[in-house]
Amino acid sequence: MTSHTFNVGTCRIGAGAPVFIIAEIGINHDGDEAACARLINAAANAGADAAKLQIVEAGESYVAGTESHRVFSDRALSMDALERLMTHAAKRGIILFATPGDFSSLQKITDLSMPAIKISSGLLTNTPLIKQAAATKLPMILSTGMADLDEVGIAVATARDAGARELAVLQCTSIYPTPPAQVNLNAMQTLAAALDVPVGYSDHALGSTACLAAVALGATIVEKHITLDKGLAGADHHLSATPDELVLLVAEIRNVEAMMGRGDKSPEPEERDRRNGTHRCLVARQDIAAGETFDIDNLGLKRPLPGTAGLRADDYERVLGARATRDLKVDEPVAGEDVKS
Repeated sequence: MTSHTFNVGTCRIGAGAPVFIIAEIGINHDGDEAACARLINAAANAGADAAKLQIVEAGESYVAGTESHRVFSDRALSMDALERLMTHAAKRGIILFATPGDFSSLQKITDLSMPAIKISSGLLTNTPLIKQAAATKLPMILSTGMADLDEVGIAVATARDAGARELAVLQCTSIYPTPPAQVNLNAMQTLAAALDVPVGYSDHALGSTACLAAVALGATIVEKHITLDKGLAGADHHLSATPDELVLLVAEIRNVEAMMGRGDKSPEPEERDRRNGTHRCLVARQDIAAGETFDIDNLGLKRPLPGTAGLRADDYERVLGARATRDLKVDEPVAGEDVKS
């Protein structure tokens, strides 16, 4: 994974930083400001780093008469509502940012002083919007559902050429819900190697398994949809996490992070105290007289009594054929000074 890092608000994103956890509200507020505030509360209560909205001017993004035009027209939040929600999120100590669906929505994001911009999978080939978003110099996170590597590369290059320097890319599969065989988490490594950006995972699978596996594979960002009720109508509610599920997911992600460890291979401090009492060492299998030769009959490999230790097991062959320098009782550890070189 790349060593590049950048900040969104006070959160560092990249290798070595805690996973940046985004609770994706999208339009699961269904146009209800109070519901959106409750979803922000759920994200904050769970310990997510950020909550994210989709801001879309339906008439700018979709042809009238399409299902998307109807859905986004019915679920739009006013600018006044968005301003209040920004204030609410700040009070709750959580970052709030958004995906703009079009130029006018991008302007709303900048007017609201949101700290980052998310480019959704459906907008990855919208290079004019990416250019304008990059020109804001805000950190950008790009989702890659439905795209091949060349298309992702063009989007990243477009953003960089337009001035973006703080970029991350998320592996994503735009199937709702995504079956396990189509999650393709290994694509994160491909994206990181090809694009030299921090990578993460935007989840459309059911449950928490894919998110946790992504963290174990090095995801620096994890995005999970949230809802107040899985039974509500809409494309995302049924695959989203409930507030209680989000609490568990965030805790599990932090546990996986802790489990990843330092990366070196050495005993933990608590293990060091157990080594002498656990590893096998050289002991007398029977009484041995001073001057007697050590052989396979009188020299054994055993876990010793607490507080005692003999030579390591890898000294066994070296000691065979040597002579004892003193009398040894059965099960007494054989130390270095007990062996005549």
